[in-house]
Amino acid sequence: MKKNKPIKPYKISTLKNLKAIGFFFICLLLFTSLFNFPLYAGEGKSGLQFLRIIQSPKSAAMGETGVGFYGNLQDSLSLNPASLSLLRHKEVSFTYNMWVEDISMQQISFSRPTQKMGSFAASLSMLSVKPFDSYDNSGSPTGKIQARDLSFQIAHSRRLCGHWSDKRYGLFAGAGVKYAEEKLETVKANTILLDGGLLYMKKLDDSRLGIGLSFMNLGKGLKFDKDRDPSPAVYRLGANYQMRFYGDYLSFSADIKKNSDNKKLMPSYGAELTLKKVMAIRLGYIPNRNVGNGIRLGVGFNLKNIRLDYAIVNYAQFNYAHRIGLSYSFGKSVEITPYLNPKQEKARWKVKRAKKFMKEKLYYEAALELNEALKLDKKTPHAMELMQKISEEVDKIKTD
Repeated sequence: MKKNKPIKPYKISTLKNLKAIGFFFICLLLFTSLFNFPLYAGEGKSGLQFLRIIQSPKSAAMGETGVGFYGNLQDSLSLNPASLSLLRHKEVSFTYNMWVEDISMQQISFSRPTQKMGSFAASLSMLSVKPFDSYDNSGSPTGKIQARDLSFQIAHSRRLCGHWSDKRYGLFAGAGVKYAEEKLETVKANTILLDGGLLYMKKLDDSRLGIGLSFMNLGKGLKFDKDRDPSPAVYRLGANYQMRFYGDYLSFSADIKKNSDNKKLMPSYGAELTLKKVMAIRLGYIPNRNVGNGIRLGVGFNLKNIRLDYAIVNYAQFNYAHRIGLSYSFGKSVEITPYLNPKQEKARWKVKRAKKFMKEKLYYEAALELNEALKLDKKTPHAMELMQKISEEVDKIKTD
């Protein structure tokens, strides 16, 4: 069996990828210019606003884009549960968000991919506020008040369709349920919210394109006493384009989102350069921000099965916010079909035909297909196992 030829490094003079990138972002800029995008400030009509804080340092550094990203546990739980299907190892992740005004937020999450049932994930998030002074109607101090928000989430994702030769591409879907709670001193309220999303991944020669859409935090909202605040729903549509760049990887992202407090669409942009699959440099921009300049920065490091991510955001008079993420992958990789050469693809196709013949009890035809598959690729998965089953079935027929 001939080995696949190594992929040639991307050359800056290659116009094919440059034209694709240019066309992609020109279309996005033209689209966003058709709308009068407002400032991000709103009246804050919804409750549970902490659920809109993006926990993922990678996404935060890339302008809070990520609905079209290729598999990342933190991004999936924050932006699009459909991308959970692209995870290949069990993973534990922890993020710490040093936000503004003595507010901090932590999240611990776990994911488990399976070969047949898709990927599962769970996370626990908590926002805490430094105790603050309280006063009665006359203005006299009454001591300190404590407040905190909490959410617990479970999610599932699986591949819906796509070519069998490479399960990293195709159409993926995901959904999640979360329990959210707000507590102010002795008073608290809770609710159940829903997440969902779709992700389409397409291979384009030495590059790939991801297009995703998602909705997050749909539900009845939060009820304190007799009043009910709407849920902090967010709808997103976005794309991510990754290409090879002198042997490394360069990707660009653009998202458009709409939340339940604002009828206008809001764009965001990001870029990431991955060096030797070890270090990532990230840049993001969110236009029309009334707090800060909208520029985001961050870095990431991959050390075997450990990933460390960091993002910094300037909120002007509110100072800087820092996000730190640490992820640990473990266990055996879930088997996926890697990129195959034409002979390997034909061999897999013949195994598929052989299975159909076996269901119809056409064992001779099935054996011929399996023999052809093994001639094309001696390591064709399940071919020898099926040959053994055919032999056993034929022996049973002879015995009868």
